[in-house]
Amino acid sequence: MAFLSFGSKRDKIKKLIMNERFDEVLPMAVKDKKALSGLVELLDDPAPGIRGDTLLLLGEVLRQNRDVLKPYVKTVLPKALEMTKNRNPYVKENAMVLLYGMIRELPSELGTLRGEVIDELIEEIDVGDSTTKAFAAFILGELKAIEAIPKLEGLVDIEEKVILPFEGKKWVPLGEIARESLEKLG
Repeated sequence: MAFLSFGSKRDKIKKLIMNERFDEVLPMAVKDKKALSGLVELLDDPAPGIRGDTLLLLGEVLRQNRDVLKPYVKTVLPKALEMTKNRNPYVKENAMVLLYGMIRELPSELGTLRGEVIDELIEEIDVGDSTTKAFAAFILGELKAIEAIPKLEGLVDIEEKVILPFEGKKWVPLGEIARESLEKLG
């Protein structure tokens, strides 16, 4: 009788991540639902390095085969959004990249989460640090969130430079990012 594998593969995935064997985790997560579920479970790991690596790997899964991540949008997206506020720069940047990728690659999967994401991003314009505000402005433009226009208009004169983990968004004035988003909404 063959031995059947039951339960989570979280511990196996975590061990591979801790040994920096991403090249083994990635194909496993793309092809095996249990491995992908185990990877998603690691978003709740207490170690920031594991969470950051998990976000990075999920971003790679999204790039390789976005369809396998579709069933996890309602779980992963809110966690990625929350982690964009993390004080650890590795976690924060990888969360930003994953969230942006999910919004671009899986827009039809957002569903009811779209409104929640917009509300939270608008709130971050009021309370977040400059990088978080810039990210919120950037994503609100991507989401075509017209309800954010007044908040975005309040940022256009800010000359403080920010660094976002995206091409062309390094050492850019926060106001410039807000203006670009407003153009998308106009």
